[in-house]
This record gives sequence, structure tokens and C-alpha cells, in this order.
Amino acid sequence: MLVILLIGFFLRVHELGARSFWVDEAYTWGVAVKTSWADVWKAMLVVSDVSPLPYVITKLAVPLFGSREFGLRLSSAFFGWLAISITYQLGRATFNAATGVTAAALIAFSPFAVWYSQDARPYGLYLFLGGLVLWCFWQAERGKSWVVFIAASAAFYVTQYVSALFVYAQAVYILTQLRRQPLVFRKWALAQALAVIPVAGWVLAFLAQRQPLTANTWIPEISLTTPLKTLWNFVRGDTAGWTAFAVVGVAIVIILLVLGTRTGTREAQLLLWWLALPITTAWLFSLRLPAYIDRFFEPALLSVALLSSAALANFQRGLRLAVILLVTSYLLLGSIRLYTEPVFAKEDWRGATQVLYSENLTVGLPDGESLLGITPYVTTPLNFAFARNTADLNARLAEGPFVLVLRSPHESAHALSKSAPFDPLTEGPSFFKQWRLDNPGAPLEVRSFTGLALVIIGK
Repeated sequence: MLVILLIGFFLRVHELGARSFWVDEAYTWGVAVKTSWADVWKAMLVVSDVSPLPYVITKLAVPLFGSREFGLRLSSAFFGWLAISITYQLGRATFNAATGVTAAALIAFSPFAVWYSQDARPYGLYLFLGGLVLWCFWQAERGKSWVVFIAASAAFYVTQYVSALFVYAQAVYILTQLRRQPLVFRKWALAQALAVIPVAGWVLAFLAQRQPLTANTWIPEISLTTPLKTLWNFVRGDTAGWTAFAVVGVAIVIILLVLGTRTGTREAQLLLWWLALPITTAWLFSLRLPAYIDRFFEPALLSVALLSSAALANFQRGLRLAVILLVTSYLLLGSIRLYTEPVFAKEDWRGATQVLYSENLTVGLPDGESLLGITPYVTTPLNFAFARNTADLNARLAEGPFVLVLRSPHESAHALSKSAPFDPLTEGPSFFKQWRLDNPGAPLEVRSFTGLALVIIGK
């Protein structure tokens, strides 16, 4: 177990500060670094899908570890690393110590878990708290104190709103045990009523601000195979498209999950609900309003690791060791790919901002997210101006040469990063393409970066 923890720690801190912040991380930077404690709550309440706990933890960490990429991501890496230990505790409590060790190794080496542990976003903490809630729930159901479960659940709910779907999984499991343990349901319901008080207060505070809900129009529509892609993403950390290898891989994962569930234990039932219900519920909801993103279901990765490990425990010893070695090696190689393959690069706002300084031109911004991405790297004032439509572009050009900042239009519910190359001249926003038709002779120069491009106009 010590070796697993050491490797898991190395994977999470290796090159932690090498990549630029992407847009969502830039928002974390703004809240944690540029907002005073007096204003931080107001800043978070402006955005409807912000859960406060991760930002508060990150803000507390900034004086200790700094505000650059490494320091801002370190708390997420730390909690992502703690998720390995809680997975072991879960496996030992629900099955046995050997299953716990195997499951911990799967989480330690998982490219999906490693990636989000290196993100200055809520997901390292989200995975850890998901495991802690599961473990505390299992202990409380067996007569231990409900107090720790309440505290863990309260923290879980103010970390990511989608955690509410995992409450649904607990409820369905408890209802299946109602005849056997009628008092447990009452205790659980009371515990949940207490645990939701902080997040309920936060939601009411947001509603009192009368702020609009965050638009999720960028989220792609779902398909019948979307949940299967999620399952494969949990293992591979890369779902660029279906291949024969991916189909075989998903089939193997499903077989392991079925074998793990067929152990017939209550533990397996709970883990099955924990995996299936949040994903299925979000998928059904997204039939009307797209809201399905793989990272929202990261705690379900625990079920994949634990059920697969429970299935492997029933293999003959030689076969079991061979399969575990094969699977963990595959996951480890997948995690190494995160550092070596360009497809896993993050939006390069750091490199783009350096070019903006070297060009020393007005910076045209088509949206607030572009300004957000640049802001962490602004050391001396830049001349920003709106460039949201053809009229803005004409106004900027009348003032002289300028640089238009464009983000990649490629969105995915599964991909870990927006690294796919794009041509801003043909894939840029519609107003820019129309402006080019209206101004065919305007001089243009494109500088491409991961996930974005700078178009120098009129120089």
C-alpha cells in the first residue's frame, strides 16, 4: 500500500505547474487570489454553479503555497491523493483488505483521477469526499456514529452540486433494505436533513442576489452511447472516438462490474446504485436540457474500482495477479500519457499572453471568458476592447491594428482538455466569418496555441 501511495503522489505532483491555467482554473485564480475575504462570498455568489468549499480551501492555501499554477493546484492534488487512502478503507470495510489494496491501486493509477487531481478545480476534493461519504455511510449503517457522516455529507454537497445525485443512490439502497433495517432509514433521513443545511443556505443566498443562472449551452447533446463513453473515460482518460479497442475495453469493464455485482452482497448493491443512478439520472435529464459532463460523476469512479477489484478477488490466484498487473500497468501508462502527449495539453493562455505583450496592440475580446483566461498572466496593463460583433471589429480596425482572441469551438462531455487544433479563419465565431466576407482585403496573421488562437488584424 505504501508503494501505491508513493506512486500515486508522484503522479499527482509531477509537472503540476508546467501547464498554463485553462479558463475554469483562471476563475479559481480570480476568486482565490484577487478577491479579499470581505468580497469573496459576493464573488462566488455571482455564478450559479459555484460551490464554495473548494474555493475557500484554495484561498486558504494561497498564502502557504503561492498563486501560480503549482500552488493553486496543490490542494486538489493533495485531496486527490487522499482519495487513494479512502478507497483502500472502503474496500477493506466493504469487502476485504486485498480488495481495498487493488481498488486503491486502480484509483492511484487512473488517468481520469490523476488528471482532475492536477486541476485547480473542485474535482480532487470531490472524489475524496465522495469516498469519505460512502465510507461514513457504511459505518453509520452498522451502528457507528452518524455525526461524521453528516459532516462529510455537508462538505460533499458544498463542493459540487451534482453530489445530490449520489444522495439519490443512497436513498434507493436504503429503501431496498427498509424491511431489514427500518430505523436506519429514519436516521439517514434526519442526517441528510442536517447535512443539507449549509448548501441550502448557500442556494438561498444565491437566489437572493437575483443573478441569472449560468448558461450551459456549450454542453453537447447526449447519445445512447454517452454513458458507455463515460465508463471508458474512467479507465482510459481519452474518448476521442470509438475504436475497436475501446469497444473491447468497455466490454471488459462491464464484465468485471457484473462479476463484482454478482457477489450478491449488500456492499455490491450499494456500489452499483452509486455508479448507475447518478449517471442514468443525468443522462435522462439531458434528453431535455444537456447537462451531462463526465467529471460531474467522478465519485462513481470509486464504484468502478471497488466492483472490479471485488470481481478480481474471485479469480484463481495466478490469474488474479496477472490481470491486476496487466490492468494497473495499462492505467499507469495511461497516466504517463498525460505528460507526454500533446492531446492532453491545456489551453495555453500563458503563451498567448506573452505574444500579446510582444505585439503591444489593442486586445479584442469577443467574450468574458477570453479576458478571464488572460487575467492571471497580466503583469502590466494591456489595452482591452470589445470585439463581440462586426461593428466592434470595424471600430477596432478604425483605431489601428489589433489582436482578436478566439477560443476553440470544440466542446466535449468526455475529453479531458480542449487540445484539438482549430482554424480560427474557418471555425471562428459567425460574426468574425461575416466580417471577413465584408473585408476580404484586411491583413490577417494567425498565431495558434493549444485551445485558442490570436488573429492579428490590420498589421
